[in-house]
Amino acid sequence: MKTRYTPADWSQSNLDHYSDADGTRGISERVRDDAVRLVGYTYDRTNIAQRESSQRLGERVSDITFWRSELMQELDRMLAETNRLNDSRRALEHAHRDTENPLHVTKECLYFRENRQGIDLVRDQPEEAMLREVDTIKDCQTRMKNLLDRVNLQLSRNRAARQDLEHDTMNKNHALTIDHTQHSLHNYSAAITYYPGIERVDNTVSVPETWAELSNRNIQQSQSERSSSQRLRQEVDSLIAATHQDMWMAWSSSNTCLTHRAGETGDTRNKLLAHRDRVQREMNDLERHIDMLRKAILDKSAPLKVVQTRLEGRTHRPETELCRDPPQH
Repeated sequence: MKTRYTPADWSQSNLDHYSDADGTRGISERVRDDAVRLVGYTYDRTNIAQRESSQRLGERVSDITFWRSELMQELDRMLAETNRLNDSRRALEHAHRDTENPLHVTKECLYFRENRQGIDLVRDQPEEAMLREVDTIKDCQTRMKNLLDRVNLQLSRNRAARQDLEHDTMNKNHALTIDHTQHSLHNYSAAITYYPGIERVDNTVSVPETWAELSNRNIQQSQSERSSSQRLRQEVDSLIAATHQDMWMAWSSSNTCLTHRAGETGDTRNKLLAHRDRVQREMNDLERHIDMLRKAILDKSAPLKVVQTRLEGRTHRPETELCRDPPQH
């Protein structure tokens, strides 16, 4: 039988296998060392990244909590201010309604004074004062109505600002619940699972700057509306006081003029009554004198008959005896 290899070839082949095995083991050892280092490296990197994510989530939760607190405080202040403005509106409406009765009374007074007769139907100071009072009340009503329109407009602006705050607060509550839940997750949480491709989903609509600016703008808008509302409430209080003073002064002027006119009319009436009594007495005296004159006239009948009889008798004197003598005269 013919051999193919020599013992030396055989030995060399084994040596070559030994050498290849040593090389392969060396490579394997280096791969294992690289794997250990890579595991340690990725473990550290993963832990660092997870801690950073948790830290960022914690910071985000703090930011959301801060802005939610600011929004809720401003919302409470806005609600309180809106309630106060509603109270002012009700007070203004009540004051506006209360002007109707004085206006009706003054118009009734003017109407009844039209029933004066003859020369008493005069445009006197009470009439002018009551006409001014009507104008004053109507002017007060117009001012109240205009301010009431402004109050209603401000209430609608307050509601709009409040709705923005409520909507922003609701979103903050929702976001806070989500981020708080995500912040509490860990490697052994039961709710974790795979969501392939989620890292490529980006449905964000804002960045931290614009996110904070939105809440800040809502708060500033609410503060601005609250300031306007406070100034308007002061205007309402001032207007109610001013119109009350104006109407009271107009009423006082009318009342004073009417009182003076009533006194003046009473004095004139008393004087007229006194003159009437004197005229009546004079008429009675005159009637008595007329009766006296009538009696005196009757009393003159006999003397008249005597003198006429004498004159007639003397006409019978003869001739020259018909003399125009002193008895004839």
